[in-house]
Amino acid sequence: MKTKNIIFIAIITLFSSNLFAQNEIEALRYSQMFWGNTARSAGVGGAFGAVGADFSSLSINPAGMGVYKKSELSFSPSLYYSKNVNTYNGVESEDYKYNFNIGNFGMVFNAPLSTIASDKPQWKSVQFGFGMNRLANYNNHIAIEGNNNSSTIMDVFASKAYGLNPVDLDPYDTYMAWDAHLLNRDTDTNIFTNPIHGGDITQRKTIDTKGSMNEWAFSLSGNYNDKLFLGATIGLVGFNYQEDSQYEEIDRLDTIVGFHNFTINDNLSTHGNGVNFKFGFLAQPVKFIRIGAAIHTPTFFYSIEDTYKRNIISDMESVGRYDIKSEELKYKYELNTPLRLMGNIAFLINKLGFISFDYEYADYSTSRMRASDYNFYNENSTVKNGYTATHNFRGGAEFNLKPVLLRAGYAYYSSPFKSATTNDASKSIISGGIGFRNQQYFADFTYAYSYSNDKYYLYDTTPLNPSMQKTTSSNFIVSMGVKF
Repeated sequence: MKTKNIIFIAIITLFSSNLFAQNEIEALRYSQMFWGNTARSAGVGGAFGAVGADFSSLSINPAGMGVYKKSELSFSPSLYYSKNVNTYNGVESEDYKYNFNIGNFGMVFNAPLSTIASDKPQWKSVQFGFGMNRLANYNNHIAIEGNNNSSTIMDVFASKAYGLNPVDLDPYDTYMAWDAHLLNRDTDTNIFTNPIHGGDITQRKTIDTKGSMNEWAFSLSGNYNDKLFLGATIGLVGFNYQEDSQYEEIDRLDTIVGFHNFTINDNLSTHGNGVNFKFGFLAQPVKFIRIGAAIHTPTFFYSIEDTYKRNIISDMESVGRYDIKSEELKYKYELNTPLRLMGNIAFLINKLGFISFDYEYADYSTSRMRASDYNFYNENSTVKNGYTATHNFRGGAEFNLKPVLLRAGYAYYSSPFKSATTNDASKSIISGGIGFRNQQYFADFTYAYSYSNDKYYLYDTTPLNPSMQKTTSSNFIVSMGVKF
């Protein structure tokens, strides 16, 4: 393995947002998906697996496409607002971010196979659909601030450098810290130490993230006698993610000898592409019940490239001001995501609407990272031992007050972390919406509110005082479409 790739794997751990290093976090980030990219499906909590006849079906249960009676063109712009409130060592900070995006656009063609009425069971129609569904939104902004008189990131640098010669220091991490005078070295013992002692340091971190995961879906489905619906999707998944973070330590009271402040700027840019397959069925044994299931394969050939760079600026009072920049590093690897299993049921209340429920199973401990020049043994072991299977539930209802439709829904995504002590990244989404539909056109609006609680660790992989983070988001989705 090339030296710079070893360096990359080592230093990227300082992007930690919990007890896991960035590599394990990426395995989770690019495996998680949240459903509800059209206003109609989001309005019922994403529980659209057994309902069908909505473009979200292509990415949830493609058999739902077989419910279409007409061809359809749809488009869903949305406005996303996220807010984070962090409490670190008793100090509360908050920040927010807006993002305009496209939740979906695509087309479904319905082709009747027979126009002759018959009492015999027969294939009534086939459907072909293609377009884009958004699976994840990475736009966020986090601000954390607090005072700390017990630890500093310089302790971490000193621990990493302990017992090493200067020439053996990581040139993109501990060597940069030493070059910026954030480490002292005893020339007799060759031991690196924290250059400051005592004092109340103000610690600040801001993290700005942007990007999304989208799936280009190509689906085929069929309707057998309005009793059985089968469907399959080829999904071309692509994502881009950018994270810009700034970490500061400041002697705000000017009581620490030899130290004013320093800033570490980290920039990570990631993009990747892969392919997956989805297979599903729906059965309607009686008029008012439709049940189904779907399987999503892991994303295959998931090729990911990370680009990273760092800048350290320090003002150490007695020795001056330093501005140290790293070279830009790039690293490519592959990721295998978990298999997904879904169960769906909908109760169809004549023409008054429906009540639907979805269950989803995904075991994030099965995610694996691979590269030709690195075995990812430690990272994959952390994934296996630190993550767990999730059990996600979605439910919702739609009431038809012709030509207006009212919707409400709730979704719960359980935490992928095995230990709640490490983190509890469960997520809840409450939604409600309204729609207008006739024989040719439709327009839907949904408001979806999500909330979750996380722990954010500023710099150490074994910290005692994480920032307690409350994340909420509001998603305003509008879907418009035409039937033909």
